[in-house]
Amino acid sequence: MNYTDLITNYHRGKAKYVEHIDLTTRPQKEIIDLFSEIVTALDLDNATGAQLDILGEWIGRARSINAPIEDYFFTFDKASLGFDLGSWKDRYEPDSGIIKVDDEDYRTMLRAKIGANKWDGTADTLPAILQEIYTKQDINITFTDNQDMTVTVYVTAKNLSTITKEIIKQGYLAIKPAGVTVNYEINGE
Repeated sequence: MNYTDLITNYHRGKAKYVEHIDLTTRPQKEIIDLFSEIVTALDLDNATGAQLDILGEWIGRARSINAPIEDYFFTFDKASLGFDLGSWKDRYEPDSGIIKVDDEDYRTMLRAKIGANKWDGTADTLPAILQEIYTKQDINITFTDNQDMTVTVYVTAKNLSTITKEIIKQGYLAIKPAGVTVNYEINGE
């Protein structure tokens, strides 16, 4: 909003008055615009890269996870990792390593952490929170309370990346009460 637009007709023709109002109100307008840009930049749905990392610090979830190393070691199953293309795996080399997840997977991890923080612990409110984790509705998450201090979470989707499977298996999407064990069944695994 430009405050000079609010000047009455009587003073609008006086150039020094308009310049004075502009000079005194422009800094406030610029500060308001800057704050609105910050709010937009740090919105969970719009944030990317370093902005998501800042949100992760506030929410309490790191971007790095321990995941299997793919598309690196020699294998007969992929032409791109055949002879002279893939690295030979030594017996002391790890099968997994610390990786940083991409923005979309990290956004999902943050949504799960937010859901866990706001959940009241009842089974009635859990389905709505589980559906908020994947907003695109391409992954369906349901659960069954086994009545023995365990919960089985069923994850169904057409094709899940290995990273998404690891995020689920390692409990980054876990929304559970204390003392309850969560078992995951991913696409019928």
